[in-house]
This record gives sequence, structure tokens and C-alpha cells, in this order.
Amino acid sequence: MSEEEKIQALVSQMKIYEAYLNDIFTRENTVARLMEEGRLAIEAIKNISGQDPIDTLMPVGIGVYMLTSTSTNSKLVINIGAGIAIEKSRDDAVTYVESRLKEMEVALRSMDAQKQELAKRMEQTRDEVNALLQKMQKSG
Repeated sequence: MSEEEKIQALVSQMKIYEAYLNDIFTRENTVARLMEEGRLAIEAIKNISGQDPIDTLMPVGIGVYMLTSTSTNSKLVINIGAGIAIEKSRDDAVTYVESRLKEMEVALRSMDAQKQELAKRMEQTRDEVNALLQKMQKSG
């Protein structure tokens, strides 16, 4: 493989690293938004008293909401995935959301480690490209 082909291969590898890094940033932003939604859900669950019915907006789809009243029921329905929902008490719902937030924090740390590893690989690849370019300039 010629020096020029090696440089092209390394540049292609850099582009792959950059695309992967952008994907990690996108996933990281998504997880951060979900975490904020989780924190707001916990706050809402804790602040809504179970004594008096309150008027609220219920989403019915594509940005359409219906005005409704909540019951004094202290149970909440939680979507646990795969189209399955379960009923939980307010305290259990808060515990569930808090555990999901912890999982998301672990995922964010993992993504951060991946970003650091990618940055390291990109730097190494960049150094290789620069070394090959210098070698070509000296011999050319």
C-alpha cells in the first residue's frame, strides 16, 4: 500500500470516527432530555395532592390535548415498554422513575467514556496522517 493510499485510508477512518462521535452526541442529548423529563415527572408526582380532583390536560396524540379532571386515586399507570403498562402507587412511581434516572446516568457516563476513547483514536489517527505527510514531503 502506498503512502498516499494509507493517508486516504486514515482519512476515511477519521470520517467514520467523526460520524460515530456525532451519533454519541445525539444519543447523549436524547438521554439528557429524557432525564429532564424524568425529573419533572418526579416533581409533578410529588406536588399533585391525592385529595382533591384537579383539572389537567391529557395528550390524545399529535399535539392534541383534552381537558380532563383527575380522580383522587393515588395510583399511577407506568409504561414499562413493549406496550405494557402497570399500576403503581405514587411512592412506587417515584422510585421507578428515580431508578430509570440512575440507569440514564450510567448510560451518560458510558457515552462520555466512548467519546474520550474516540477522541484518543482520532488524535492518534491525525498524528499518523501528519507523520505520513511529513515523510512524503521529505522524500518528495
